[in-house]
Amino acid sequence: MEPSRPLGLFLIGLFKLGKAILFAALGIGMLRLINRDIDGIFLELIKRVHIDAEHQFIQNILWQLSLIDNHRLHEISTVSFVFALLLMIESFGLLWQKVWAEFMTVAETALFIPFEIYEIIRHATITKVAIIGINVAIVIYLMWAIARKSSTKKALMQHPLNL
Repeated sequence: MEPSRPLGLFLIGLFKLGKAILFAALGIGMLRLINRDIDGIFLELIKRVHIDAEHQFIQNILWQLSLIDNHRLHEISTVSFVFALLLMIESFGLLWQKVWAEFMTVAETALFIPFEIYEIIRHATITKVAIIGINVAIVIYLMWAIARKSSTKKALMQHPLNL
Protein backbone atom coordinates (compact mmCIF):
# COMPACT_ATOMS: atom_id res chain seq x y z
CA MET A 1 0.00 0.00 0.00
CA GLU A 2 1.37 3.38 -1.02
CA PRO A 3 1.71 5.99 1.77
CA SER A 4 -0.64 8.92 1.51
CA ARG A 5 0.63 12.10 -0.05
CA PRO A 6 1.15 14.88 2.54
CA LEU A 7 -1.41 17.60 1.80
CA GLY A 8 1.08 20.37 2.62
CA LEU A 9 3.59 19.19 0.03
CA PHE A 10 0.84 18.80 -2.54
CA LEU A 11 -0.46 22.34 -1.94
CA ILE A 12 3.02 23.86 -2.01
CA GLY A 13 3.70 21.95 -5.23
CA LEU A 14 0.52 23.34 -6.80
CA PHE A 15 1.37 26.86 -5.56
CA LYS A 16 4.85 26.64 -7.10
CA LEU A 17 3.35 25.28 -10.33
CA GLY A 18 0.95 28.24 -10.47
CA LYS A 19 3.87 30.65 -9.98
CA ALA A 20 5.80 28.85 -12.72
CA ILE A 21 2.92 29.31 -15.14
CA LEU A 22 2.67 33.01 -14.26
CA PHE A 23 6.40 33.58 -14.80
CA ALA A 24 6.29 31.70 -18.11
CA ALA A 25 3.35 33.89 -19.17
CA LEU A 26 5.32 36.98 -18.14
CA GLY A 27 8.24 35.82 -20.28
CA ILE A 28 5.97 35.25 -23.26
CA GLY A 29 4.33 38.63 -22.71
CA MET A 30 7.70 40.39 -22.68
CA LEU A 31 8.72 38.68 -25.91
CA ARG A 32 5.45 39.76 -27.54
CA LEU A 33 6.24 43.39 -26.67
CA ILE A 34 9.52 43.39 -28.59
CA ASN A 35 9.47 45.94 -31.44
CA ARG A 36 6.10 47.24 -30.29
CA ASP A 37 5.03 50.63 -28.95
CA ILE A 38 4.77 49.82 -25.23
CA ASP A 39 3.71 53.37 -24.31
CA GLY A 40 0.94 53.28 -26.94
CA ILE A 41 -0.29 49.87 -25.77
CA PHE A 42 -0.41 51.11 -22.17
CA LEU A 43 -2.24 54.32 -23.17
CA GLU A 44 -4.79 52.29 -25.11
CA LEU A 45 -5.38 50.11 -22.06
CA ILE A 46 -5.77 53.21 -19.86
CA LYS A 47 -8.36 54.64 -22.26
CA ARG A 48 -10.32 51.36 -22.35
CA VAL A 49 -10.69 51.31 -18.57
CA HIS A 50 -11.52 55.04 -18.46
CA ILE A 51 -8.57 56.21 -16.37
CA ASP A 52 -7.27 59.76 -16.69
CA ALA A 53 -4.06 59.50 -18.73
CA GLU A 54 -2.92 62.89 -17.41
CA HIS A 55 -2.85 61.70 -13.80
CA GLN A 56 0.64 61.95 -12.26
CA PHE A 57 0.73 58.24 -11.40
CA ILE A 58 -0.05 57.29 -15.00
CA GLN A 59 2.52 59.77 -16.29
CA ASN A 60 5.15 58.17 -14.03
CA ILE A 61 4.29 54.73 -15.42
CA LEU A 62 4.54 56.07 -18.98
CA TRP A 63 7.95 57.55 -18.21
CA GLN A 64 9.13 54.22 -16.76
CA LEU A 65 7.79 52.36 -19.80
CA SER A 66 9.66 54.71 -22.13
CA LEU A 67 12.93 53.48 -20.59
CA ILE A 68 12.27 49.86 -21.59
CA ASP A 69 13.97 48.86 -24.83
CA ASN A 70 14.10 45.54 -26.72
CA HIS A 71 17.29 44.48 -24.92
CA ARG A 72 15.61 44.99 -21.54
CA LEU A 73 12.55 43.02 -22.72
CA HIS A 74 14.85 40.14 -23.68
CA GLU A 75 16.51 40.29 -20.26
CA ILE A 76 13.19 40.29 -18.41
CA SER A 77 11.85 37.40 -20.51
CA THR A 78 15.04 35.36 -20.01
CA VAL A 79 14.96 35.81 -16.23
CA SER A 80 11.23 34.99 -16.22
CA PHE A 81 11.76 31.78 -18.18
CA VAL A 82 14.70 30.68 -16.00
CA PHE A 83 12.68 31.33 -12.83
CA ALA A 84 9.67 29.54 -14.34
CA LEU A 85 11.87 26.52 -15.08
CA LEU A 86 13.23 26.52 -11.51
CA LEU A 87 9.68 26.69 -10.13
CA MET A 88 8.53 23.89 -12.47
CA ILE A 89 11.35 21.65 -11.27
CA GLU A 90 10.46 22.43 -7.65
CA SER A 91 6.74 21.90 -8.18
CA PHE A 92 7.05 18.55 -9.94
CA GLY A 93 9.62 17.40 -7.39
CA LEU A 94 7.23 18.28 -4.56
CA LEU A 95 4.25 16.71 -6.32
CA TRP A 96 6.29 13.53 -6.80
CA GLN A 97 7.38 13.73 -3.13
CA LYS A 98 11.11 14.01 -3.82
CA VAL A 99 13.20 14.97 -0.80
CA TRP A 100 15.64 16.97 -2.96
CA ALA A 101 12.71 19.18 -4.00
CA GLU A 102 11.95 19.94 -0.36
CA PHE A 103 15.54 21.06 0.21
CA MET A 104 15.55 23.02 -3.04
CA THR A 105 12.28 24.76 -2.14
CA VAL A 106 13.50 25.67 1.34
CA ALA A 107 16.68 27.17 -0.10
CA GLU A 108 14.99 29.04 -2.95
CA THR A 109 12.13 30.35 -0.82
CA ALA A 110 14.33 31.36 2.12
CA LEU A 111 16.72 33.13 -0.26
CA PHE A 112 14.07 35.73 -1.16
CA ILE A 113 12.86 36.45 2.39
CA PRO A 114 15.50 39.13 3.13
CA PHE A 115 14.55 40.96 -0.08
CA GLU A 116 10.87 40.73 0.87
CA ILE A 117 11.64 42.15 4.33
CA TYR A 118 13.53 45.01 2.69
CA GLU A 119 10.53 45.73 0.46
CA ILE A 120 8.19 45.74 3.46
CA ILE A 121 10.50 48.17 5.28
CA ARG A 122 10.56 50.43 2.21
CA HIS A 123 6.81 50.38 1.72
CA ALA A 124 4.54 47.96 3.53
CA THR A 125 1.41 46.71 1.81
CA ILE A 126 -0.99 43.92 2.71
CA THR A 127 0.11 42.04 -0.42
CA LYS A 128 3.80 42.18 0.53
CA VAL A 129 3.05 41.07 4.09
CA ALA A 130 0.89 38.20 2.76
CA ILE A 131 3.65 37.08 0.37
CA ILE A 132 6.29 37.00 3.08
CA GLY A 133 3.85 35.24 5.40
CA ILE A 134 3.21 32.53 2.82
CA ASN A 135 6.93 32.12 2.11
CA VAL A 136 7.86 31.92 5.80
CA ALA A 137 5.09 29.35 6.33
CA ILE A 138 6.40 27.29 3.39
CA VAL A 139 9.96 27.33 4.76
CA ILE A 140 8.82 26.38 8.29
CA TYR A 141 6.54 23.60 7.04
CA LEU A 142 9.19 22.09 4.75
CA MET A 143 11.89 22.27 7.44
CA TRP A 144 9.48 20.49 9.81
CA ALA A 145 8.68 17.87 7.15
CA ILE A 146 12.37 17.25 6.44
CA ALA A 147 13.19 16.98 10.17
CA ARG A 148 10.24 14.62 10.70
CA LYS A 149 11.35 12.33 7.88
CA SER A 150 14.90 12.35 9.22
CA SER A 151 13.84 11.42 12.76
CA THR A 152 11.47 8.72 11.46
CA LYS A 153 14.25 7.22 9.36
CA LYS A 154 16.65 7.22 12.34
CA ALA A 155 14.03 5.55 14.53
CA LEU A 156 13.43 2.85 11.93
CA MET A 157 17.17 2.20 11.59
CA GLN A 158 17.54 1.77 15.37
CA HIS A 159 14.56 -0.59 15.72
CA PRO A 160 15.70 -4.02 16.93
CA LEU A 161 13.69 -5.85 14.25
CA ASN A 162 15.40 -3.90 11.48
CA LEU A 163 17.45 -6.40 9.49
